Amino acid sequence: MRKDKHTAAAACVRRHRKVRQKDSISSLPDEVLQHILCFIPTKLAVSTSLLSSRWRHVWCDTPSISLESSALRAASRMKTQNRYTAPKVMSLHLLTGSKDNFKHVSTWIEMAMSRRVEKMDLELHFQSDNYDFPEFFYINSSVKELRVELRFTEMIPKCSVSWTSLKKLSFRSCSLPDDSIDMILSGCPILEFLKLDECEDLEDLDLSNALRLRTLQVFDVDQTPGKIVAPHVRCLKLRNSLITTLGDLSSLAEAKLNISFQGFPFIGPDYLGVLVVEITEMLEKLHNVEKLTFGRDLLENFSRPELGGVPFPKFKRIKALALDTPLSADMCVIIEKLLQQSPGLKTLTIHTRSHNTKPALWKKSRWQAELKHMATSIERLLKKTKALEKVVVQVDDRYFKAIGFEEMAQTLSRNYKNASIVFSTKPVTKEEW
Repeated sequence: MRKDKHTAAAACVRRHRKVRQKDSISSLPDEVLQHILCFIPTKLAVSTSLLSSRWRHVWCDTPSISLESSALRAASRMKTQNRYTAPKVMSLHLLTGSKDNFKHVSTWIEMAMSRRVEKMDLELHFQSDNYDFPEFFYINSSVKELRVELRFTEMIPKCSVSWTSLKKLSFRSCSLPDDSIDMILSGCPILEFLKLDECEDLEDLDLSNALRLRTLQVFDVDQTPGKIVAPHVRCLKLRNSLITTLGDLSSLAEAKLNISFQGFPFIGPDYLGVLVVEITEMLEKLHNVEKLTFGRDLLENFSRPELGGVPFPKFKRIKALALDTPLSADMCVIIEKLLQQSPGLKTLTIHTRSHNTKPALWKKSRWQAELKHMATSIERLLKKTKALEKVVVQVDDRYFKAIGFEEMAQTLSRNYKNASIVFSTKPVTKEEW
């Protein structure tokens, strides 16, 4: 019996040994291990490599570098850069807020650029301590994607800019006077994507010479660009607190707008008429778009009685309209006006999900009233258009569990066979508004 136990135990050990040998990560090729290490910070990649002599030098050839403040200092002490042997750097991510790292930031940028880095993400939170990018930073032929976050310090090139391969450029929390942004964009001949998020000192944004630019995103810019001219842009996303004058947007096919009109309660009656004119002129620049999204704040302002009703232009080419709004009586009036001005509209999407007020706490009678109101609102909108082929209503997922919801959805589908009515629980992200 004892012999049988020893035999069984030995067999078990052999099986486990085979499993360990078979499943061991050490048997993976270096290229696979390096790819895995690309998904974690460099400091963690180095410490992970110390777990096995087989992995010890794998991190040295990892084509991705990600360093935060403490890791930057540690990397300097350990001379990590001297041990880094990858001939090609695909991406560099630096995150620091300490002015003690000024030198280290420049050193890692220079090293990455010397190895033809393609993607750089630089989060430099130095606040009152301005970091001046070295001149070599502005001259590069390999970077395709660049993101810079500076915490409201100035980014002013002290030399000409030459980013000949750059296709995607994002600035966040940067101070970008007009001369600076003009100088930067003049050195990006094939730029396709530009994002300005919470940037300062932008007065006018003239992108007439950005011949390859197709997507422009302007989010929460302080004091907002007074005017945007972008004749080659196909997609515009504008989320702000103030009205922006829109100039030449002759190539625009898709627009997403959300304007909150900061300080609206303090606007005097004399300026209300001016505001209506500014809104009307802004909307007129969108009359040729094929896809249009209006955010919650903008739609709420459209319905303000103080404005006396904002006139909508005729959206001649529009095929898809998305609205972030509850299906309230006031908002249905606004939606009806939009439908009347969109004769070729095929798809209407209404994001109601973010506007529900704790539906889990509603009683049965409240649910019945809510479902009846929703059905009536959708029917009301469908009667205002004949071309509409699809209506998507995004609701809280608890609606699907409510008694009577399925019956309501089926009844709508039976009564309006020309249009597909779809209910979805997909949440609205910040980017979607």
